[in-house]
Amino acid sequence: MTWELGRRRGGTSLTAAEWESRHRWIVRGALWQAVVLALTTGALGHGRGAAALVLVGTGLPAVFAARPAWPARLRTVLATLSLTAGAAVLVPITGQGEAFSWMLLAIAVCALYQDWVIVPTAVVVALVDFAVVVFGSHDIDPFDLLPVAATLLVCLVHHRTWQLAEHGARTDPLTGLGNRRRLAEATVGLLRGDGPLSVLFLDLDGFKAVNDGRGHAIGDALLVEVADRLRAGVRSDDLVVRLGGDEFAVLVPGPASHAAEVAHRLQAAVRFPVQLGGRPVSVTTSVGIAGTGTAGRRDADLLLRNADLAMYQAKAAGRDKVVTFAPGMAEAATDRAALAEDLTAAMASGDQLSVHYQPVVALPDGQVHGYEALVRWRHPTRGPIAPLQFVPLAEQTGAISALGTWVLRRAAQDAVRGLGEEVGPSRVAVNVSAVQLADPEFVQTVRDALADSGLPAQRLVLEVTESLLADDLDTVSGRLQELRDLGVRIAIDDFGTGYSSLSYLRRLPADIVKIDRSFVADLYRGGAATTLVASIVELSRSLSLDVVAEGVETQAQQATLVELGCTFAQGYLFGRPAAVPARTPVQG
Repeated sequence: MTWELGRRRGGTSLTAAEWESRHRWIVRGALWQAVVLALTTGALGHGRGAAALVLVGTGLPAVFAARPAWPARLRTVLATLSLTAGAAVLVPITGQGEAFSWMLLAIAVCALYQDWVIVPTAVVVALVDFAVVVFGSHDIDPFDLLPVAATLLVCLVHHRTWQLAEHGARTDPLTGLGNRRRLAEATVGLLRGDGPLSVLFLDLDGFKAVNDGRGHAIGDALLVEVADRLRAGVRSDDLVVRLGGDEFAVLVPGPASHAAEVAHRLQAAVRFPVQLGGRPVSVTTSVGIAGTGTAGRRDADLLLRNADLAMYQAKAAGRDKVVTFAPGMAEAATDRAALAEDLTAAMASGDQLSVHYQPVVALPDGQVHGYEALVRWRHPTRGPIAPLQFVPLAEQTGAISALGTWVLRRAAQDAVRGLGEEVGPSRVAVNVSAVQLADPEFVQTVRDALADSGLPAQRLVLEVTESLLADDLDTVSGRLQELRDLGVRIAIDDFGTGYSSLSYLRRLPADIVKIDRSFVADLYRGGAATTLVASIVELSRSLSLDVVAEGVETQAQQATLVELGCTFAQGYLFGRPAAVPARTPVQG
């Protein structure tokens, strides 16, 4: 992640390196102009004294402008003074008023600085030249004012051009929000005071799937809508900027509690579905918060970096979260980067990753109906790494496609041989990530896995989480239908936790609904959890869908599920994930 705010020179939109490059060129031009003017003065018979005066008067400012230790703004003024003064002395040297047109060229060259300070410098030189050369030598002719008027007009045009350039340099062209430079300048300005200040770093969850599945035009429209919601969701003193891609930042002056309130308000605003192209599009946002209270020092780059680290923690925690930076997160980020490298090495070695299988049983008798494939990683020095730790890491680094394909092929091969005591092929369910489902080649990947293993398509279940469906229901449904056309069965995992779950169910090419474990855990309380599970079971039965309850750990939960008419269950009560599952005992 690039979090450097960048360093600018003076008051311009130029980087320090670009300003120095232009400045060196302009100073060289000014010095050459001084030399040529001095030679011209002598050649036209004005004498050596006059030539020396011209050389010193126009060249000395350029010499001082070359001093690197002096402030950039002062060096800009000196270089401008050298060029415009040289243009001004052409009139008395040549005796031709038309020579004043050289001033316009000098102003055009100085405009390369993209700094407003050249405007008053050039105007002062023009007015002094007019007062000394024109007004002081003879009666004023109205036409004598034209060069000065032209100079003023050119300066005004430059000033407006500079304003537009500065606005463009601080504005994101797509959303109209401020950009990274605008954030940097505002942060530095506020940090000069003593008040508390926080930076929010927002990254959209699921934007890539929308951008790839619906096209960049829809993706851009979504970014514009998100920008409008962010702008509307902050206070007048807060600043919203787009950092690039699907990343935004918000500068929040005031106590840390204000920043947390703003973060949760913006998170809720982004979560609401957007109608684009006649279809709903939904994304969420992971938010990191960093404030001056935990930064250690008042530094703009440090604040943004800390907010970035907190945002990644929000991603790792499951996305659509708000996380506040705390000391130690930088070390955690370093550790996460090392773990990502280790995961890549583990996938290459092939001896650290394994697939375990948890039984899915039929109710009420508890007979094994199939298995769910779950990837496991035993690190050579860290020991077992939890899937909740390394699977999101694989999604963030792009390794999830290769990892998911490996699990799919291994599960298909194991299922053909039989996963329990029964003779294969067994039914096996494999989880599919959003990244895999967005890949146009995924259907072919499944087809190849079935062909290579010999597993009948109807014995394979592909599980997709319901939150994934909310990203782009129509596109996802089309991909799922392609998979069903192969004979593969589709399960909707974590059902009941997404948006408008029951309304989605009628439109999905699904065969199985898996009730989220959070509802099963609350069954003993009765009330809303029981009512919701009963509703899901009844609706699924009316749509000819099988229902699997996840996370069943007690016989009381099993009994309630049987009473509600649930047909299948999965959980520690029936068996833990294992490399070679034994036959599950019958539950009474």
